[in-house]
Amino acid sequence: MPANDYTFDPHNCLDQSRFCTVTTRGDLSGISVNHPDFSSFILFQGAQLLEFKSGSSDWIWLSESAEYKTGTSVRGGIPVCWPWFGNADKNPESVQKHILSAQPPAHGFARTQNWELSVLDETNEQIVIMLKLTAPKNDHWNCPAEATLTFTLSKTELTLELTTTATEQSFTFSQALHTYFPTTDIHQTRISGINGYSYIDAMDNWQTKQQSGDIVFTEETDRIYQVPPSLDLITPNNRFTLSSNSHSAVVWNPWIDKAARLSQFADDAWQRMFCVETANVMHDVVSLEAGQTHTLKLSLTCN
Repeated sequence: MPANDYTFDPHNCLDQSRFCTVTTRGDLSGISVNHPDFSSFILFQGAQLLEFKSGSSDWIWLSESAEYKTGTSVRGGIPVCWPWFGNADKNPESVQKHILSAQPPAHGFARTQNWELSVLDETNEQIVIMLKLTAPKNDHWNCPAEATLTFTLSKTELTLELTTTATEQSFTFSQALHTYFPTTDIHQTRISGINGYSYIDAMDNWQTKQQSGDIVFTEETDRIYQVPPSLDLITPNNRFTLSSNSHSAVVWNPWIDKAARLSQFADDAWQRMFCVETANVMHDVVSLEAGQTHTLKLSLTCN
């Protein structure tokens, strides 16, 4: 290893880091990354990546109306939906049986809990940050488990790996890395590589349909797709390639009416964002036996 590359004990906090510092926004603290080739900001609450920029290009959308409050997920970035996705009652029974509360929060509880820094490894080319949620205690759920989220940041690629470990018993869970993407014009934004794949349309009584051509945005969109290993996300300014090891993804844009009802969201923000959420949902949920692990991985490049 070159003399100017090193790995250090994260328990010595971040004082030794060349590129990372702890900074605060509102009530929340996180890791601010300022590398010569890229920058990022990751919250400890929810292990939520809020920003990633390589060169002059923002790869992730963050709401201009974002609020940084304890116990509230920030609008934008990549929230972590775990150990269930969406409304609990829309999950398969194999997931629902582990949920105890009559009114559990949407998208699970991991996105509002504090995660701990477990690994910080930096070189001249990339930075690896691992945050860990150990034996989360929650009134809504009854399965001991651990989760880690590993971020690998470089000039040419952003990778997230969400690993779940069943520590004491078997269980089934759903999850998503709820990525918000930027666009300068939603009307000129499309997703290619998915022609012929089936999807569930939450806006049309959860009917199963088949995609014809590219996905384009002309109205409120909320769909759960079966997906290939990679998709091209094409906007007026950027062309992203999103790769994953999952077989499901959620495509979402609130459009005009719902945008006016959303928190931390400007009325016209629907024109500047869209979500493609790397997921394990519906047919693609994950079942683990005690001691087993599963990793949900996404990789993002910008051309």
